Amino acid sequence: MLKNIYKKRRDYIAMWFEVRNDIGISDTMNIGPMKKNTGKVSWHHFPHAAMDGVGGVCSILREQGYPCKELPKGKDREEPGFLKLLFKPNRNKDIHPKNIKWKHNYPCGNDNSAPISTCYFDAQTTQEIKRNARLNKVALSSFALWALNKSISKNLLKESQNYYWFYPVNLRGAVPTDTDTGNFSSGVNVCVNNHIKPRTLQLSIRKKLQSKEYWMTWKLAHIGKYIGKRGIKYLYQSMSAKNFYAGSFSFLGAWPLPDDSNPPQDPQKVWVSCGIGTKNYPISTGIMEWHGQLSLGLKLHPWIADNVDISQKCLSDWQYYLLQEVNNNDSVE
Repeated sequence: MLKNIYKKRRDYIAMWFEVRNDIGISDTMNIGPMKKNTGKVSWHHFPHAAMDGVGGVCSILREQGYPCKELPKGKDREEPGFLKLLFKPNRNKDIHPKNIKWKHNYPCGNDNSAPISTCYFDAQTTQEIKRNARLNKVALSSFALWALNKSISKNLLKESQNYYWFYPVNLRGAVPTDTDTGNFSSGVNVCVNNHIKPRTLQLSIRKKLQSKEYWMTWKLAHIGKYIGKRGIKYLYQSMSAKNFYAGSFSFLGAWPLPDDSNPPQDPQKVWVSCGIGTKNYPISTGIMEWHGQLSLGLKLHPWIADNVDISQKCLSDWQYYLLQEVNNNDSVE
């Protein structure tokens, strides 16, 4: 069991996940060590109502003997005022409908449980993937999202459309906290298409981050302070009836955090992770490095996939595209 996971002050981000839990949508996040020789994962679970992905990884690892003394911080060092954001010009507003056309949809209720497919790359192959990212002049996170998007569009999407991924932003270091493991993640909607190139994708992400849109998202997510849980439930049900995205891209960074007190590395295991998912964000992911080894987690909501073979195929193609020495002029696109 996790200990001391709830903040002393009211977590208004948590209220959104509490509302979803009330209508049968689980907020369970997953992380655990995978045996390399069998692929079997010993999953640990934590609720998103209590913490974001970084906080959850930290909480689980602390229980396993990793100090995790200082968690990764975002680039911002202070929270901008509401009025400043309100009157800030935003030339990167979303112009396409929040809609996405899947090849198939299957009958399902609110239950978002589904098998998680996982894999990892050894340290040498991870360096090759980082080299491929550099060849495209993009960050590893952008390259990983490009490869994921290419796999998903090939296997699950109808052709020629614009749609959105939710790209999280870590606000630690700018938001006052009672604990370092709570919900301190906001994000931006990144518009893509079926055949977007790595550099184009990174440029879209960069423009979105420069717009500081994630701060307005953060402030609006705290509206529960004024309208309460009943108001949040109404908003959630209204928004979820008309806004549909590809999914959430959960890039958790490099672990364990450097510390001389860390337990010795087990060469037979690598840690993997995966997020939650809903009909509105049906692609759930977990991307992290464990002792320099990149690991991937992927879960497809029952609304878009009716068997684990589809998930395995998407994961396999995701791996394949990460290993291609593509560039912006390459025919692989």
